[in-house]
Amino acid sequence: MNGVTLSTTDHAKPRLWVETMWLLESLTSQRLIREIPLRRGLNLIVSPPGAGSSGHGVGKTAFCQLLRFVLDDPLWSGGSTLRDELLSSRELKEGAVAARVHMGGEVWTVLKPWLHQKHYRASRSADWRQLAANEAENEFSAYQAALRQHLVEILPVRELPTSKQSIEWHQILAWCSRDQNARYQNYYQWRADGVGFSPPARSPAALVQIVLGLLTDATTLRDLDSTAREMEDQKSKLQALRKEPARLLKYVRRQLTRRLDVSAATPFRQDGLLEHPNLIGIAKQRHEAYQQELSAIDAERQELAEQRQAWVEKRAPLKAGIERLSNEIKQNEAMLAGDMQRVAELQEEASSLQQQLPTHCDAGSRLLRDCSHVMERVEQAQIDRKQRIILHQRSKGDLESELAPQRRRRDELEAETAPMNAQVAAIDQREAELMTRHAQSLSADQLLSDAIEDYEHYESIASGKSQSTDIVTVERKLESTRHRHEQLQMQHEKEREAVKGRRRAISESMQAVAKSLPSFLWGVFNDEDKHRNHPFQMGPMHSTTFKVLEILAGDIACLLDSISADSFHPGFLLHDSPREAEMSEAILWSLLGHVAASRGDSFQYVVTTSTEPSDAFKSFERLRLSSDSEDGLLLRRRVGTEQASLT
Repeated sequence: MNGVTLSTTDHAKPRLWVETMWLLESLTSQRLIREIPLRRGLNLIVSPPGAGSSGHGVGKTAFCQLLRFVLDDPLWSGGSTLRDELLSSRELKEGAVAARVHMGGEVWTVLKPWLHQKHYRASRSADWRQLAANEAENEFSAYQAALRQHLVEILPVRELPTSKQSIEWHQILAWCSRDQNARYQNYYQWRADGVGFSPPARSPAALVQIVLGLLTDATTLRDLDSTAREMEDQKSKLQALRKEPARLLKYVRRQLTRRLDVSAATPFRQDGLLEHPNLIGIAKQRHEAYQQELSAIDAERQELAEQRQAWVEKRAPLKAGIERLSNEIKQNEAMLAGDMQRVAELQEEASSLQQQLPTHCDAGSRLLRDCSHVMERVEQAQIDRKQRIILHQRSKGDLESELAPQRRRRDELEAETAPMNAQVAAIDQREAELMTRHAQSLSADQLLSDAIEDYEHYESIASGKSQSTDIVTVERKLESTRHRHEQLQMQHEKEREAVKGRRRAISESMQAVAKSLPSFLWGVFNDEDKHRNHPFQMGPMHSTTFKVLEILAGDIACLLDSISADSFHPGFLLHDSPREAEMSEAILWSLLGHVAASRGDSFQYVVTTSTEPSDAFKSFERLRLSSDSEDGLLLRRRVGTEQASLT
């Protein structure tokens, strides 16, 4: 249950009713345009046809809008045709409406000018004149709080169960004073522009159930809605998962046919004993071709490695000689230049080579310490270091004379190694090409194998031979949610059974209304989901306007049921020109007669009509309007260029 359980006994009946409504020219002049007394029970605002007039365009709808305005309907602040017309009138733009409102055992006087919201005023002790003159403490915020306290906070559930939207007074007021042009669709359409309910669409029905005392704990209904949404989500996810293998199967098949370069009509596997092209067979042939190619590449790479080893070993002594001669040439050149630091660096080559002895030579098959060419170079470098002082003392001419043969010998060695270098480079290039081909063939073979494996996997799932783990998981969740939903449905039925007495009482009220009308034998109330838009029904008559009659009769049945201690209905109802729904006079006066014969002090029913009441209903007439003269109009003057908004 949402909120604290409140007793519904010993409260004032009705919870809300309006004793008097005043229309003022302005706050400053305090001149009354009209005073309209109202009572508990049936109240008629009439405008019968007159000489040359149909009874329309006199202000009946304007009366209803102004009455809703003082009861804090937000439509006015949001903008309305009537408000715009009043503000455009030179004589009426400073006007206001005031009312004496009974609510929860308290009496409030409310005053609301239609121009300035900051001048809205209310008081429990002052009259409308004091409020207009601003001679009393303004309790308008307290008035709004009282509306919520006495008409919303009494509800056992204060949030709409499916949307979790807080219930507001203006939503209840919309039900109790539905628009004239919003009563033809379904029972739960109350305002032409909507009432501000959050989705889902069943929120108005839930509000009615709460107010009528049919829903005292929203937990089960909220959980039912939650599990229903979960089931829909899981069903959608399951449907998508089941469609996914077929989609992926088509994708993998396209990949296979493209990789194998075959027709899209080629079957996946052989069907029957006859040999014919199929993707599996072609893929096996392609796989064998890839394997043969990989084997051939590996064999050629092995042969190239052996050839390279032979060339590197053959080139090694020549390369060592070139390096030794290059070092000697550089030393002599450094000595000629007087760069002894460079000479020292070049002569340290022996120790550098000794540090590299634990590594492999460029032949790639032995340590440098085991390479005779390297060891010879180390020994030679050591000898060169011992001769450093001697070389330093040699003449410039001797050094220059040695350089020429050294360079000539180095060039001879380089020319001798050039073909060997070319052979090694060609082998390296071929090795790189083979490595690329090997990677490409291996990748293509792996992609082909993966595509075959994926196809068989998705085909198995798509054909129902197996299921993916994701599908199994969602199916289990769906089954669990469905079981939970069924349990909640049984719990909901138990809770509905617990309030069957309330449902029966409302249905009996509807039955009484129906039987009071000519040609009707029965009336029922059914708030099951299958009757979501048509909870009140009467029979056996049926016509286009019959549905409208059922809606209005349903409102009256709820109003008359409000005398029950288990109902949270305000006990207030406003119907604007029900006769304009093409209702016959006999039905109209039978309907109003049934209300008049009920306990009139426990509710307030205000009805506007352009039908002349019979003598039996004269005592219920509170205001008579006429278009014969301006004095007969609601505001005693015409407003706007057209009177469509003031019917």
